[in-house]
Amino acid sequence: MIKHVVFASVAASLLAATALAQTNAPSPPSSAPKASTSAESSMPAPTNLAGHGKWRATKLIGVDIYGPDDKKVGDVTEVIMDKTGKVEMVTIGVGGFLGIGSKDVAIPFEQVSWSDQPIAPPAPAPASSGSSGAAGTGGAMPSTPPAAAAPKAPAMYPDHGKITMTKDQLHAAPAVTYSGS
Repeated sequence: MIKHVVFASVAASLLAATALAQTNAPSPPSSAPKASTSAESSMPAPTNLAGHGKWRATKLIGVDIYGPDDKKVGDVTEVIMDKTGKVEMVTIGVGGFLGIGSKDVAIPFEQVSWSDQPIAPPAPAPASSGSSGAAGTGGAMPSTPPAAAAPKAPAMYPDHGKITMTKDQLHAAPAVTYSGS
């Protein structure tokens, strides 16, 4: 029993000595001027950005797709690419309610016009002078100035896509089927 205690205490002291030997002693202050460290701090830290002007395929899913009349016809449900990684098609979910009863229609990627700018909402119709409005406003609603848009970082996906097909044409198109599923 005493042998075990002695061997355990010797082993612990050897491990502690090894750990202490591995710690670095503080280096003495260098006589070099501090200018080199300030130059290093002014350099931007290297980043691993995917690249400006590039899109993430996972972010394309859910992007709204509009028809020629600027009405929403569906949204991207899948990105289809060939074996080399070139995007060939996107599938657009049309119809249904909250994804139930909808079908996917494949559209060649080149046939979608992608835009980073949101579609402008239609301008409100001017109020006619003979309509009855709120008291004291002369029949017109007070307009509020548009809020200043804060600059935002470039998105890794477009705001929307636009195709030449209408919603009715998409409903009439055949649904996409995936092989092996």
